[in-house]
Amino acid sequence: MLQAEPIRPEVPKAIRYMVIAGFYVFLSAWFIATSRKGQHTLVYAFFLAPTAFHLFICMWKQDPTLKALLSPIYLLLGAFLSYMTVTSAWSDNAEDLSDYIKRIVYTMIFVYGVHVVVRYEAAHFWRAILCAIALCIPWLAINLIYYPEEAFASDRLIGVHAGVNYLLTGAMLGSLFVLGVCSLIQRLAQQGFSIANLVVMLGIVVVFYGLLLTESRSALLALVATAAYWAVSSKEIRQFKLLALLALPVIGVMLAPYAELFISRGFSQRFEIWAIALEWIGQRPWLGHGMDALFVINVSSGEELYDPHNIHLKVLYDGGVIGGALWLAVLCAIGWRAWQHRDTPMAQCVMALLIYSVSVKFFESRGILTRPTEFWHLVWLCAGMALACHSKVDASMHSYAPAPDTKSVE
Repeated sequence: MLQAEPIRPEVPKAIRYMVIAGFYVFLSAWFIATSRKGQHTLVYAFFLAPTAFHLFICMWKQDPTLKALLSPIYLLLGAFLSYMTVTSAWSDNAEDLSDYIKRIVYTMIFVYGVHVVVRYEAAHFWRAILCAIALCIPWLAINLIYYPEEAFASDRLIGVHAGVNYLLTGAMLGSLFVLGVCSLIQRLAQQGFSIANLVVMLGIVVVFYGLLLTESRSALLALVATAAYWAVSSKEIRQFKLLALLALPVIGVMLAPYAELFISRGFSQRFEIWAIALEWIGQRPWLGHGMDALFVINVSSGEELYDPHNIHLKVLYDGGVIGGALWLAVLCAIGWRAWQHRDTPMAQCVMALLIYSVSVKFFESRGILTRPTEFWHLVWLCAGMALACHSKVDASMHSYAPAPDTKSVE
């Protein structure tokens, strides 16, 4: 017998609207917070808190939305984070256990909240991306005009207030660029060329310029990998191939002033760092050294470094083969869900963001159990989006079109 499934969870409208508004705040908090702590507070108060209420109400009413909690993505993510927390028991530098547990809760609530917005309010998901891009423009102008001494470190953009590191800022701006391009591809497919879409293009160019100011080569290389995926997979890219070809000289002109800087830094001792990390991983291969275990090396340049500069090696170093296997399982589950529904705009966006996230974190190792920082714009956002890709959901729910307020039948 065919069963009807409600399109939206049965929660009060106030909670529903708060979760939607909270997602806008999450994507834009980087540009409006006056401090790093302020950014965290904005995400906690405006997104995680209403999402927690949403989850509680769904549990109370046994809403079908809770089926998402049994998804392989969600279960594997919970298993991975839990195991990494357990490894803190034999770490020589772990924080208090309660801190890790709180971060697991925050992360799992965040992924659930992204799933709710993307699956049931997809039009707002795409609009939130455009809102963040719009806020990036005045934010970058303020950085350049009013706070250049605070916003730049070693002549590289870190971003005033919420920024602490140019590499992390570059990774975050790169994720916004990927989301913006996915949004633009869909808008062009639905609406064709228009003044509004030209404005969106200009906003994306500004985001890319901000990324260039960070001089983050890892983000640029990750974007190259993502662009290769778009080129071979996107029907819309082929449809608007003239626009894609015109983008190449524009990007070339923007890159030209930074070419020498990118080349002169060489490989930044990455191969040396990774070789040492692999040697240390081999000392405790199965269980790892424990969460946040000390990693201090002196490289040939004379610098003292405190992480392996590769998230995948970081997971192996902290969690061993077991942690690495769970991490790989999470990434594969996200990729498989996106591949299953690759004909929908949302799944295509998930795949693009996943490729970017895995690639950019190949050169950086900060993340996993953190507060709402750059890493949340990468893999955890990707996990929530993938969780929402569902065969029962009409493709229009993954586009700018408002979700139908009716019931679908399986």
